[in-house]
Amino acid sequence: MKRACGAALGICLALSGCQAGYVLRQGWGQITYRSHEVPIESPALRDLAGGEAAEKLKWVPEILEFARTELGLEPGDSYSTYVDTRGSPVSYVVTAAHPLALVPYQWQFPFAGRVPYKGHFDEADANAEAEKLKQRGYETLVFPVMAFSTLGWFQDPVVSSMVEGTLADLVDVILHETTHRTVYYPGLASFNESLATWVAREGTVRFLKAHDELRPLLEGYLGEQRASAEREALLLRLRDDLDALYRSGLDEPSILERKAEIFASASLALETLRGAPSEPPLNPTNAYVLSTARYHELEKPLGIAQRKLGGHPRALVAWLQGLDAGADPLEAVLQLAWSGGAGAE
Repeated sequence: MKRACGAALGICLALSGCQAGYVLRQGWGQITYRSHEVPIESPALRDLAGGEAAEKLKWVPEILEFARTELGLEPGDSYSTYVDTRGSPVSYVVTAAHPLALVPYQWQFPFAGRVPYKGHFDEADANAEAEKLKQRGYETLVFPVMAFSTLGWFQDPVVSSMVEGTLADLVDVILHETTHRTVYYPGLASFNESLATWVAREGTVRFLKAHDELRPLLEGYLGEQRASAEREALLLRLRDDLDALYRSGLDEPSILERKAEIFASASLALETLRGAPSEPPLNPTNAYVLSTARYHELEKPLGIAQRKLGGHPRALVAWLQGLDAGADPLEAVLQLAWSGGAGAE
């Protein structure tokens, strides 16, 4: 009853915005899949999740304690329950962009502000929204997601898609989503996603190192991160090449011709980096490029800022929380990273 009332309260608050029908559908979806949740520490979890997944889930309380004590994150009451999505993604995200500029389409929501993506529990709803945007001339992309954060408005569960990878992957995604719950700036999607990616990666390495029985996972996780960094660097270069093209002043046919050439070249380069057939091929749209870049484009200045604050991600989180109300966190990080700033090296 308490959870249902909390969900209803969140919906009612959101109805002050312009997305009432959407919010009602998503609120109902939240309530529906939450109706199947089981406490993480329930004896029934092994039968529900399966032996291997249940072994990973045993680590969740310790991951949350590490998030609190070592990283200064605030998971609240999230991740104390488990929901089996029966092999389906937990949500589908729509994102869109102008075809001749690296300008994302943005939705406006109460509390979250302007965001360049929109989640749907139902895949058909996501595809329908994408089709409407296509008809308005936007490039669109719909993709499944394994987890999301309600930013503290609801008690987020661990969902079965979160335990499909390694235990290191589970640590990473819980720390990523808990970072959103702890530090979130409305309207600054790239900053929020880059910060969550950075803190999760730093935190996962520290968590694995802190447990002798998990140290064998460290080499594999770091290898995945190195491979991912190569792919991310390539996609960021692609973004910069496209941005230069769109600002070149060429006529539209010339831009479209050159755009296709840039994507073809990047696709060939990406093929040399693909470590496994499961890694996605390049999607030749601005929507794809922007959706990838926002998770990584600010990792470098965040890393430099962290080093200047003493080298621990907890210090970075605390420093951001201590910024004056109304301060621009991106400007503050860039100033700290590229100038003297606190603890300059």
